[in-house]
Amino acid sequence: MIRQKSYFVKLVLIISSIIFLGLRYASAQVVHYSFDMCDGTDEVLLQSDADLQGVTCGCGLVGQSASLDGVNDRIVFPAGLRDVFEQNFSLEFYFQIEPVNGTIDILSFSTDCSLDSNFTIRYISNTNDILVNLTENINARIETRAELNVDICWHHILWVKSGLEYSFYLDNQFVSTTVASKGLSIGKNALFGISNSPCLAVNEERFTGVIDEFKIYDRPISLLEANNRYLFPGEIINRDTTIFVGNSVNLSAGNNCANSLVWSPVNGLSVTNDFNTIATPTESTSYTLSTVAIDGCTQTDTVRINVISDDDISCENLLLPSAFTPNGDGLNETYRISNTFIIESLESFEIFDRWGSRVFVANGVSDGWDGFFNGSPVNPGHYVYKVKYTCQTGEFSKVGGFTVLR
Repeated sequence: MIRQKSYFVKLVLIISSIIFLGLRYASAQVVHYSFDMCDGTDEVLLQSDADLQGVTCGCGLVGQSASLDGVNDRIVFPAGLRDVFEQNFSLEFYFQIEPVNGTIDILSFSTDCSLDSNFTIRYISNTNDILVNLTENINARIETRAELNVDICWHHILWVKSGLEYSFYLDNQFVSTTVASKGLSIGKNALFGISNSPCLAVNEERFTGVIDEFKIYDRPISLLEANNRYLFPGEIINRDTTIFVGNSVNLSAGNNCANSLVWSPVNGLSVTNDFNTIATPTESTSYTLSTVAIDGCTQTDTVRINVISDDDISCENLLLPSAFTPNGDGLNETYRISNTFIIESLESFEIFDRWGSRVFVANGVSDGWDGFFNGSPVNPGHYVYKVKYTCQTGEFSKVGGFTVLR
């Protein structure tokens, strides 16, 4: 009986481990520090808690955030995370920085004050740049930088390694990809943390501001995946759109810890002081969301709603682009129908390569193609689309061609 129980316990443990590992590698998320409990708890439950030294709670994009004073506050991450950076990985986090003169130490993975075996993310105030530097030695290093947009309050960093390619994204926009001559290693005894560099130069300061939603993955994150999980802090999530007279649009924006917010103009809005509102304009209108964050940072964003009547519709004039560029720069990344508002029901939307093989089929009228087929990017060249749809109770079809550019 005891042996049977022992076998049963082992079986349960094995099944639990398989389920856990399956969930673990489905997301490939190594750590997630949300700071929602005002501590360094790892949300992935891998016992990789961070050490928050002097850090206090602040308003976060999701729940709470970690607020650092730029003097004594630190966030120290587990040393074991170094191994993740030896393979493919993705690192992302949100931050709001208080401007200080000099070079600001945001994140560092350093062994000492030398230029060897270091990974740093800094803010350079005199040029308003975010600088990312990964150095194994003087002959093996990569560096990339991007100007920080001063018109938004919260910022997002995504740093991705895929093979020998290191890609940098700032505020949900592709910055650059650098190809290294070899995989770059970080020192085995490196200290990893926020505002925790082992040494600072005369003109360098520690980070003053807030950090939120700090995550590391043991795989590269695609631009499409990054876009899908982006929180749009203080930004309107909706794109410009077209509706019929009498219809409505749910307008939504991402939280950015605003002390006050207002939509304008007020005409056609259900509420004007919430991140979510319903717009029912009687004429084409551009709506602006203005927010003031806790620290006084102001931000605005605008969306255009075009209003048309049934008389404005030309059912035969279905619009699709003549080309698109799925090259990872964050611009023109998806091929889709432009004027979906004329479609009452979509029977089919398919894309074929030059040999007649179908590389994409839409499940809904708003679906678009990302330029991939069977998990790999397609070659540049000419492709064909076929669309069948209903408009004003009539059935229509359209066939045309376009070019994929990379």
